[in-house]
Amino acid sequence: MKKLLTAGVTFCIILLVFSGCKDSIFHSRVKEGSIEYKIVVLDSSNSMAKMAPDKMTVKFKDNKSYAELIAGMGLFETSFINDEPGKKITQMVRLLNKKMAYVADTAAITKELQHDVKFNITETTETKMIAGYKCKKAIAKSVDGKAPDVDLYYTDDIRLEDPNWATPFKTISGVLMQYRISKYGFYMEFTAQKVTDEKVDDALFTLPADYKIISKQQIDDLYKGFQ
Repeated sequence: MKKLLTAGVTFCIILLVFSGCKDSIFHSRVKEGSIEYKIVVLDSSNSMAKMAPDKMTVKFKDNKSYAELIAGMGLFETSFINDEPGKKITQMVRLLNKKMAYVADTAAITKELQHDVKFNITETTETKMIAGYKCKKAIAKSVDGKAPDVDLYYTDDIRLEDPNWATPFKTISGVLMQYRISKYGFYMEFTAQKVTDEKVDDALFTLPADYKIISKQQIDDLYKGFQ
């Protein structure tokens, strides 16, 4: 099931690129709320595709965000807290009644990114309406040419500063609305379906006390057990 969710910081930081973009002439910037993404596994030949999560929910407030994905018919849940002010990422995994978490600081995130695909980002003049939001387009091309190009649609109308600080797309100033990632044999597309302006509970951004802290290696081994 590692293929479905993505281990460690790399996927979590990619998953925490959120939202859409309404025309700022008519809409003020959303500073607190939630975004629902539809997830599509593009490689339908993968035998595990039907077990992949089909939705991601992201809640954001005060430059922090909480993303949640559920797979395996609810048996496996993974969540991520992106604390930009504190410069750390917390990954939580719930497998049946077991709850584990890995906390990555800036040094750990930097180390992870060194092993990830490197991209050159090119801005374009194109825009696209997604879920009622007009979004800007950028194109990410891998430095070594081995990974496919990625179209990135993003907004500046979600009030999150430097939302991609811990991702390969860190030069993108806005919050991503649509993007694709390739990981562990899966090629997946995330598309925002709805952005809701609503109150968000501060407790979401704190690691619950019943989660056991484990190492990066331990959390990677956990995912490997589901391949």
